[in-house]
Order: sequence, then structure tokens, then C-alpha cells
Amino acid sequence: MRLSINWLKDFVDLTVSPAELADRLTLAGLEVEALEEMAPDFSGVVVGRVTRVEPHPQADRLQVAEVEDGRATYRVVCGAPNLSAGKLYPFAPLGAVVSGGRKIKAAKLRGVASEGMLLAEDELGLSSDHIGLMEIPQDLPLGRDLAAALGLADVVLEVAVTPNRPDCLSVLGLAREVAALLNQPLRHPEVIVAEVAEPAHPLARVTILDPVGCPRYAARLVLDLTVGPSPFWLRRRLQLAGLRAINNLVDVTNYVLLEFGQPLHAFDFQKLNRGEIVVRRPKNGERYFVTLDDQERPLTPETLLICDGDKPVALAGVMGGLESEVTGATRQVLIESAYFDPGTIRRTAKRLGLGTEASYRFERGVDPEGIIHALERAAQLMAQVGGGRVLAGRLDVYPHPIQRPRVSLRASRANAVLGTNLPQEEMHRLLHRLHLPAVKRDADTLEVQVPPFRGDLEREIDLIEEVARLAGYDQVPVTLPKGALATRRPGPEARLRSEARHLLLGQGFFEAINYSFQSERVQGLLGEEEALRLANPLSEEQALMRTSLLPGLLDTLRRNHLKQIQDVRLFELSKVFAPMAGAELPREEQWLTGVISGAREENSWLAAKVPVDFFDLKGVVETLLQGLLIPEVSFRGDGLPAYLRQGARIYSRDQELGVLGEIAPQISEKLDLEGPLWAFELNFQTLAAAAEPFPLFTPLPRYPAVYRDIALVVPAEVPAARVAQELYYHGAPWLVEARLFDVYAGPPIPGDKRSLAFRLSYRDPEKTLTDEAVNRHHEALVKALAEELGAELR
Repeated sequence: MRLSINWLKDFVDLTVSPAELADRLTLAGLEVEALEEMAPDFSGVVVGRVTRVEPHPQADRLQVAEVEDGRATYRVVCGAPNLSAGKLYPFAPLGAVVSGGRKIKAAKLRGVASEGMLLAEDELGLSSDHIGLMEIPQDLPLGRDLAAALGLADVVLEVAVTPNRPDCLSVLGLAREVAALLNQPLRHPEVIVAEVAEPAHPLARVTILDPVGCPRYAARLVLDLTVGPSPFWLRRRLQLAGLRAINNLVDVTNYVLLEFGQPLHAFDFQKLNRGEIVVRRPKNGERYFVTLDDQERPLTPETLLICDGDKPVALAGVMGGLESEVTGATRQVLIESAYFDPGTIRRTAKRLGLGTEASYRFERGVDPEGIIHALERAAQLMAQVGGGRVLAGRLDVYPHPIQRPRVSLRASRANAVLGTNLPQEEMHRLLHRLHLPAVKRDADTLEVQVPPFRGDLEREIDLIEEVARLAGYDQVPVTLPKGALATRRPGPEARLRSEARHLLLGQGFFEAINYSFQSERVQGLLGEEEALRLANPLSEEQALMRTSLLPGLLDTLRRNHLKQIQDVRLFELSKVFAPMAGAELPREEQWLTGVISGAREENSWLAAKVPVDFFDLKGVVETLLQGLLIPEVSFRGDGLPAYLRQGARIYSRDQELGVLGEIAPQISEKLDLEGPLWAFELNFQTLAAAAEPFPLFTPLPRYPAVYRDIALVVPAEVPAARVAQELYYHGAPWLVEARLFDVYAGPPIPGDKRSLAFRLSYRDPEKTLTDEAVNRHHEALVKALAEELGAELR
């Protein structure tokens, strides 16, 4: 928000310099990012009066004027078409300097001496206008320095207004803050609307069909207007605020927007069918709307429209329509001043990518009670600069008035939060300076009726912040925090996550952190089910919420390969989002996913380069699950997902944990990757539920183990993990380890069978086992395996 100090002085008397004011505003939470001094680009120019005008004897397009400045009379040759006797104009006598540093000297024009120069706006560096002499107020003191008379020397503050303070997006709002900081009274512009007897109703009518999207809509009708350039003072203030002057009628709406923070719109009333304004959503068949910038905008059922009796004429709170805009032929104007639902305007502006000064304020929230004051001000100015007649009575539809809350403030609580010792009376005075009416409820409590222009005040802590702002943050004493500090002990799942990361990092993996949002290209790598689509994605590359971590990791692996990094081990532990039928929000699950590709080890002169294979991947997963204390892990090769060429499903007892295997070749081709890719996916929530508690301490064994080797011939389809599972089950409680050390298939073993050799370790923690006891236990174990698996001793 660009704030002119001269404009600010219309509202409040300043007792400090602009630089000090900038510091005070910044300390109060309204950061001043820049301070710009606006000095005129000329000197020596005064207010002159043309007393007589005569034709130039040698030139048809030139005239000879007699100009006085209160001290002397000068002859000036001028060719401006609006030169007129008796009027005041900017006059540069000899020696004056105009825009561009040009010094005025005596000259002869077509044989007539000219002793100075009457100036246009471009010659003063005030605009690019060179149509005629600059029109200035006719009540300026004769001979007065023009820059001082017009107040051209100014200072502009660039104020960064936070999103929760839309009331400060206006001169009035900032003046309210300045008045509170300086403890000065706040002045409001005098608004007097001179109405004619003719009523505005029934010439114009307003109907709100969507009171949620538009709780209040007010309008004024002004007739017999003349469109032309705005007076200089109006254009100057718009220019300093960063807005371009258009014409007197449109400039008035922009001026009031800056002055009061209320966006307005001027409709050419003669272009509104039946003189109606209807606020509604689009009808069936209304799919596009052409805005003032001559762009066709798509409409959705959520878009709020301002319509006449037949068709849309504006996007509510965002931009007007091309067909109803004010043009040079406009003679009748309907001024709109409304309050729109901030969320509705925000979504429309975001969807269309159309940010305007109006939408910027509406989406943050304007004062619903201030729209009438702004409307009256606009009607007053429009009649003043456009020469129109304001019809009697304003149109104001407000079906359900918006109620603002009452908020209590406890002085004891405020002092406890701030570390201060302010009395209740001082807090009452500070709130009063901020125009927050407070009444004393008891010895400790104030009750504040929140005014409609402060939509950010909802809770007690908000009022405490207001007290701190105005009292001065620099007045809050520096105190050390008191109290016992303790950190929460991480839960089992947090410890498990940390352990999983350490185990994978120890096996040469790097952790990847990808966005939770993916493109359709990445999401479709695995042929996954439909993903949840974002309503307002940051970009098309982040339009879908991921349903698996694997596509993102594969894309990261692809980018590594493009950088000539072939040996890659990556993992990610994060959330995925699975859509649920009939639910607005997806189901969130934690997954642990990893990918590996390239060589098993780094290149070395000692050994040839060997690519990773299934057993490398399986070893990684087994080491991970063993470190996480996942009991009775087994692998089964049935029911693999389509994106795996080969692999296995991972189980703990009968609970499925995930899958591992080789990525299908067609996926590698999509990624332009050569060589096999291996991956594992583990449902981390299921993993956490299956994990055994971390042992605190296990004493070293006091008694020796007894070892037995056993070679079993089993059907080929029986996995080794199943045999190990049965060994542990039937070998309990003495069997502490069953380690597979040999697998053999071939003669003399039948073709549909294979031999699995295990080394068994037996130990009793209470005593030394004898050979006789171990042999009896071992024989019972072999017998049980024969019955369960059809196993035979080799």
C-alpha cells in the first residue's frame, strides 16, 4: 500500500517526521518497506494570471498573452488551444527551470518577444499530457510558487500490509493507526450528497439471489454526467498511489477505493437491461463471460455474478464486464458498493488467475458497515467532477446483517502473556485510541465490542496483541522463561522410523524426500488406480496426490542416471494418499519404499563389476526386518503386482508386510533406463504393529550350545522359509538358531524335490544340555517335519 503523506494529513495531524512515522508504523506491525521523497521536476514556476489575449500578428496558431504574477506583467507567446483571459495558469518567468532541466530564456517567436512560458503538464514533468495548458484551481494565490501551492512536494511510504489487516489497505485505515500511535484525533472527509427530488427507485432495482455470496449490496444512481479527464489533484493522488488515471468517473471509484478501502464499480446504467441488478450464480448455458480487459473467462457454478435483467455484467468482486463499462458516451452511472464473501472471491480470482485491486481487498474482507460511507463519498465526488445529478435515495439490500462478536480482555491475563504490569485503566485508554470501544465489566475484565472494520479480532489474545502494539513492543520487558521443561519420550513408531533409517543408511542407501504431489506422467508409471486430483495445483507437474512412493523414487533414479550416476540406492519413508469412495479426504498411510540399481560394489581392480540381483535386494530387506525385530519373516512368490517382473510378497507370520522384486521391463523402457531395477515396498504401519518391543537387556548365555546339522529332502515348491518356520516351532524351547547353509537339487534326489541343509543350535538358559536330551529332542523334530512337510532325512 503506497501512502501519500499529504493525503494522510487530510485525516490526522502529524507530530513527527515521515522517517520517524515509518519507524513507528514498523514497530506497530505495519512494516514500511520504502520511503520515497517526491520532489517536483521544476523550480521558479509560479501561479500566473492571463489578463489579456491577442492574436499573433505573424502566426495564425499562436497568441500573445499578457501575464501577471503579482509583481510584474509579462508578454508571453503561446499556442495552447485552452488559453483564456482571466484564468490562472502555471507560469515560468525568465530564469525558471522546467522539466528536464531546461532553463527559460528570452526568445522571439515569429518576431514577437516572449518573456516567459505558460506550461502544460508534460513540461512540468507531472504527466505526458500536452493537449493544452495545465488546468489549476482558480483560487490559488497569485504569484505563489506552484509546487507549494499545489502541494507537489510529498513523501510516499510503501507499507507492507499483512493479510489479516485488510482495514489498513486504505488511507483511512492507516490514518486510524497513525492517529492511535500519535494520540491524535482522527478526521473524516465531509460527505454531503446533494440529491435531486427524482427518486432512484423504481428506475433502478437490486435483487440478491445469493445472500451467502453477497450479504450486502448498495447502489447510487447518478444522471447527466460528462465524461472527461479528472482534475489534477485527483490524478496526482492516484499517480502517487500507483494507479493510472482513466477518466473522471472511473477515477472516482479508484480514489474512494484507496481512500476508504472499499472497492466500487461504475456501470453504464443505460446498458443495464430494465435497470436491474441481480446478484446470482451462473444459469445453465452461461459458460463464459467477457471482462473489461476483453478476455473470455470460463464460468463455474461457484462463480458469483452481477447481472442485469438478462445477462451477467460483472464478475462479482473481481472485474467488470466489457459490455457495461463506462465510455466517453456514458451519461448515466450506477455506482456499486457491496460486501462479498471473502472465500467466494478468493476462489474465483485464484481459479481465473485474475488478481485485481478489488479482489485483493474483497478476498481479505472489507467493512460491511463502511460500504454506505464509501458509496456516498463516490456519489459526492462523481457529481462534483462529472457535473451530474444524484437521484434521491440509495438502494441498499442487506437481508441478514453481519454481527460482530464481543470479546473479553482480562488485564491479569494480558500482563501474564506480555510480562508487563499495565493497569486496567491504561489498557482501556489504549483500546480507545484504536477505536475499539471497551466497557469495564469488573475490576479485571474489559469487554470490547469489535467494530466491523476489524475482522481480525476474534479472541482475547488478539486484544492482548493490540495492547502490546500500541504500548510498544520495545516497552515489553525482557524476562527469562520460567517453568520445568521436559521433552516427550518418542513413541514406539517414532523409534522404529529412526531405526529403519539407520539400518538402510548403514546398507549404503540414501534417503529421498519427494513431493506428495505428482504429475500424471509419474503417477501412471505403475498403472496405479485413480489418484486424488488437487482443485488448485501449483502446477500440472504437481496435480495429483501420490498413491505410492515408488513412482517418485523411480523418477528420482532416472534423474540420477541422467547425471551419469548408475549405482543408486534410494529409500523414502513417508505418506501416501489412497482415495476412498464416498469420502472427501483420502486415507493416509505410512510406507517405506526403496529402489536399487547398478553394481553390487564399487569398481575395483580386485574384482569384476557384478550387478545387483534379487538376493541383494532380499538381503537388504531381511537385514532391515531383523534389525526392526520383525518375527518369523517369510517370502512367498504368489500374487505379485503387475509392475513386478519377478519377486515375492513379504510376511510376518500370516500378516502381509509388502512386496519386493524386479521392476517390469516396460516401466524401465518408459524411464529410458537400462539394466534391471529392483524395489521393495513395506507398509510401515503394519510393520510397526508386527514389530516386537525393543529388548532392554539380554544376559550373555552361561551354558554352551549343542550343534546338529540336518539335511532335509522336501518338495521343490516348499520354500526354505517355511521349513525354517517349522524348525523353530517344533524345536522350541531349546532351538535358538536354524541357519540354512546349503541347497542342492540333482541326482540322486528326485526331480520334484530338493535338499536343504540347516545348522541347528540348541541351548537351555538354565542348564547344560546333554547329548541324550538333544538327540531325543532332535529326533522328535525330524519326525514332526516328516508329518508336516513330507520331509525326509538325506
